[in-house]
Amino acid sequence: MPFQGNLHKKKYFEGWYLKHVSKDRSGVLSFIPGISLTPEDRHCFIQVIDGISGNTWYVRYPLETFQWSSNAFSVSAGSSKFSLDGCSLSIAEKDLTIEGTLHYSGMELYPRSAGHPGIMGWFSFIPGLECRHDVLSMNHVTSGTLHMNGKRLDFTEGSGYIEKDWGWNFPSSYVWIQCNNFNEPGASFMLAVARVPLGPFGGEGFRGFLGFLQARGKVRTFGTWNRWRVESCLFPGDGKGIVVLTDGHERISCRVTGSRGGLLKAPDRGAMSEVVKESINASVDIGIDDGDGDVFSLEGYPGGLEQRGKFN
Repeated sequence: MPFQGNLHKKKYFEGWYLKHVSKDRSGVLSFIPGISLTPEDRHCFIQVIDGISGNTWYVRYPLETFQWSSNAFSVSAGSSKFSLDGCSLSIAEKDLTIEGTLHYSGMELYPRSAGHPGIMGWFSFIPGLECRHDVLSMNHVTSGTLHMNGKRLDFTEGSGYIEKDWGWNFPSSYVWIQCNNFNEPGASFMLAVARVPLGPFGGEGFRGFLGFLQARGKVRTFGTWNRWRVESCLFPGDGKGIVVLTDGHERISCRVTGSRGGLLKAPDRGAMSEVVKESINASVDIGIDDGDGDVFSLEGYPGGLEQRGKFN
């Protein structure tokens, strides 16, 4: 999905999330290129998350260094570039240096159609939502090396994942879970449960959710907008929790335990002034009962867990 905004917007953010895991899982890195547009501070940025150490960095660049394609996902911030073909990193800060290029292949794009434009389903057509979400690549293969703070990281035959957000705020409370490194090849999972304000319609909002499970040749998409519902969601804020989904026939349970989380900046009316904690070194274990006698489980590591507020 290409850049959704424009540089004339006010109180606006847009960011892409690119996760990389090396074949031996000794390297776990996520990059978040994006823009923050407010009357007081207009800039682009790259956030970096090291899943092994839990360290995070927020690297600012002048807005004029932000470049994009209007046809597909392809953006630049500073001297670094990101697209569906790969990423080229050139970061030289006091406490962070990254140089190198990664290539992507075997891209498994999230399925979409005219009536189903993305992971939000028909909710994509609702005006006034403060945050919108989409998934680009559920899974792909990485290759290449990066040199980060004097250490060589080899991502040959590694795995990757890409999603994005845009709008002006993150929800006041939410939990986000992601993993595409399971004990079964090709499996991928993402789920976000959030308190969704009703924007121009007023009211206190509602608990919405969206996500997908790709496993054993099938992609299950679940969200507030289809037959699926959240049966239970328990995330008290201690870095672990469980959520259970059902459509009345199938049932999916997901148990998550976070580890070594780092602090990321998040938007508040477009300004990257909020702070959230994210682990990309979490364990994600999923149980599936398809209602027709096929019961199986997936063990995932390293996965992602980001939480704001509590769900009890």
